[in-house]
Amino acid sequence: MLILAAFRPELTPLEPLLGAAMRARVDSHDVVARVVGIGATMAAVGAAMQLGELRPRRTVLVGTCGAYAQSGLVIGDVAVPARVRLAAPCVVDGVAEFPAPMSLVTEAHSPTVQGLIRAGGKAADVASTLAITVDDAAAARLERATGDRVEHLEAHGVATACAARGVPFGAALGVANVVGSRARQEWLAHHRAAAAAAIDVVTRWLRSGEAW
Repeated sequence: MLILAAFRPELTPLEPLLGAAMRARVDSHDVVARVVGIGATMAAVGAAMQLGELRPRRTVLVGTCGAYAQSGLVIGDVAVPARVRLAAPCVVDGVAEFPAPMSLVTEAHSPTVQGLIRAGGKAADVASTLAITVDDAAAARLERATGDRVEHLEAHGVATACAARGVPFGAALGVANVVGSRARQEWLAHHRAAAAAAIDVVTRWLRSGEAW
């Protein structure tokens, strides 16, 4: 089992389970946690490198996300997506287009999704953007156009890397902010607790036996 995050602080709550080396046996199974990098490009490259080296049977992305204003989610909830969608405000506004051959939507591994929800996560598909949306009107347009409930920078890169290698993918992302003008300040205030909430869900799932 490979657990991935954009940067190290999002993995810190795993230390009681996996130790400082971020690798341990859980229910006689090998669990490894690694950092892939911040942003879609770094995450895709980092995930591909880790998948090639470790050859996991399943991968779970953890970290923090922003919830769209009408999503019904609140700070501290843990979003578990059934699908990850590449999204951009310029495409929503009609001033740019994704070329047809691009991979835009990746489905998550259904048993992983259901297991993480039973462990305390909430069903919430992800819009994966190249940058943080910091305008309220743009956030509202993205929410309406995609139908997604949360926004996250690295999810599409990691999900695509997993799909390319045929590795089942899931994610548990703690809500740290509302997408829009307050996003940066709220994230700074809540990201540690939100990351810990995501790790709590993943840890319960691992210990439940459903992960295997």
